[in-house]
Amino acid sequence: MKERDVLLAVHEIEGVDWETIEKIADAFPDFTALLDKPAAARIAGAGVPTELAAKIDALLTNESIAGKLRFYESRGVAPITFFDTAYPPWLRYMYRPPWVLYAQGDLELLQRASVAVVGSRHPTAYGREVAGWFGAELAAAGVPVVSGLARGVDSYAHAGALRTTGATIAVLGNGLNVVYPPEHHALQRAIASKGIVVTEYAWNAKPSKLTFPWRNRIIAGIACATLVVEAAAKSGSLQTADYALKHGRDVFGVPGHITSAKSAGVYGLIRDGAKLALSPAELLEEIGQRPGTSAAPARAVDTAGLTPEEAELVAVMGGEAMTIDEMIARTGHSFGHLHTVLLSLLVKNRIRALPGSQYIVKVN
Repeated sequence: MKERDVLLAVHEIEGVDWETIEKIADAFPDFTALLDKPAAARIAGAGVPTELAAKIDALLTNESIAGKLRFYESRGVAPITFFDTAYPPWLRYMYRPPWVLYAQGDLELLQRASVAVVGSRHPTAYGREVAGWFGAELAAAGVPVVSGLARGVDSYAHAGALRTTGATIAVLGNGLNVVYPPEHHALQRAIASKGIVVTEYAWNAKPSKLTFPWRNRIIAGIACATLVVEAAAKSGSLQTADYALKHGRDVFGVPGHITSAKSAGVYGLIRDGAKLALSPAELLEEIGQRPGTSAAPARAVDTAGLTPEEAELVAVMGGEAMTIDEMIARTGHSFGHLHTVLLSLLVKNRIRALPGSQYIVKVN
């Protein structure tokens, strides 16, 4: 057996946590030495409780390890241990990096410079739109979008990435055989097919109030930068940003309405030194990446209730966020004409104003 296979088997034993494996790693230069029986006394000598040490010694056999490997292979799961070259490079230098990750999907995405997109579980319509916009544009530029498959901003960021290249990484707070929240079953399956789903929890592990904060360090650790779209003054998204800041990663905040409680956490980050993100292109430039050629996906234009001038402008905008100057260049109309049409579309609630004097067609 290889050392990484033994590590996987140890990680699977009930009662073994991160600290237990750290103690064993400090005492055993090579994990395969755990297969030299009996090993209970030596494991206990590493500071592991006697009863747990005996359990590890009893359960750790060549047969049991081979069984674990067959189990995950039959389910299309790739266990990635800290010893493997497939381990996400940025994650190695995070606080308590996972000893094992269980992955379904495109492993190559874990080797790229990626951006975490996190935010409120109950975002405003503005937050949902912005999360999808950044998700789509980052993925189109070849930058995987990392998030937690949670309700709200997470799901819109993942969905945005799936609309373009599918380059997205979902980090779970439970095992791969558990879907949480349950309504994200189709989303998780789509990410496993086009992107990748990862977790440090074994196959059937259930989520808890403790697993989600612990998961946040992985979200921040996999990515080279973290973007917060909307967050209240006390939010799990701020914990993710804090992990990133403490490990020297860039943190960006998308400005929102100053009167909204969901903007308080973002403005707090910006006040404390986080960078302002006014567009995906600006963020990509900050991290040294070029914007992709695949902008927001084309979609059918609903012109019901619009004047011919309004319908024309909505068709020109499509799924892109645009400034009036860009609209002038594409339509040839004057500033005054476009300003009047934009005001009418805003009143009809068909477009939304974004930071940076940009406008985007609303998604129903």
